[in-house]
Amino acid sequence: MTKSCLVIGDLNVDLVLNELKGFPGLGKEIVARNHFIDIGGSGGIFSAVLSELGINTYIISKISNDFLGQFLISKLKDYGVNTDKLVIKESDETGITISLSYKKDKYQISSLNLVSSLNADEVIFENIEDIGHVHFSSYYMMKNLKADYVKLINDIKRNYKNVTLSLDTNDDPENKWGEEIYKILRNIDIFLANKREALKITNESNIKDALNKLSRVIKTVVIKLGSEGYIARDGENYYGGDQLSVNFKDSTGAGDNFDSGFIYGYIDNLNVEKSLKIANICGAKSVEYLGGVGNKEKFLSLKELIRKVD
Repeated sequence: MTKSCLVIGDLNVDLVLNELKGFPGLGKEIVARNHFIDIGGSGGIFSAVLSELGINTYIISKISNDFLGQFLISKLKDYGVNTDKLVIKESDETGITISLSYKKDKYQISSLNLVSSLNADEVIFENIEDIGHVHFSSYYMMKNLKADYVKLINDIKRNYKNVTLSLDTNDDPENKWGEEIYKILRNIDIFLANKREALKITNESNIKDALNKLSRVIKTVVIKLGSEGYIARDGENYYGGDQLSVNFKDSTGAGDNFDSGFIYGYIDNLNVEKSLKIANICGAKSVEYLGGVGNKEKFLSLKELIRKVD
């Protein structure tokens, strides 16, 4: 039986505006050709995609019992995500990110006070019986968890024999990139980051140097390079892949889709090379649809492509 995955991290609503011409100046308005409201937050997108790929997935995050919170619960359940461990507050407001999506990248504006207030005492997982993997998302965003990650990891390892752990820090909105992250990296099995994040965390100027520095403390490191593909290292083995040809629409959540594909393969006991190929397919397919999760059509196509991976 394939083990379940527990996701601990951010969850919010994404409002994505795309096919924009230019950037709005102060006091001016521009028009988007399309807009889309969907599950947002790295943890939310990762959970929905991983669950739709076939892995039993739980998420622990913090939302409000407001319209947006109920929207998220409904959408997550549509994708098969177990939401029983969500922390739901009667006051405050569910987080939201407004994403201005352009072909090369995106601008994002977030209001995430509630989700960032999640603390270790609210992360309750002990009565989930079948967890084989835990994924942490958006380390820098989860301000109230920062001091407790190592303790939380140790508690998880005591509860689940042979559990494996992964982390995608995502961006640091404060642009501090402190050394304390290494205390956590030494306690996980898989680290996933994009190029900018890897360079910032390691304080290196060359991506291969960053990969090697991270590999000294983590067994499996994957660095997403966007249009340049990816590079990875697992122990002494190096891997690389080019970006696949795509019909681009929106980059929202592409990295989270990549992460989901890799962890899907990892939980399914596929080797690193095959897991990376699946991850690359998931990331590429993501940008062909609006929003971070996409729709049922996307997943039908995605599953067919995954079946063909050798």
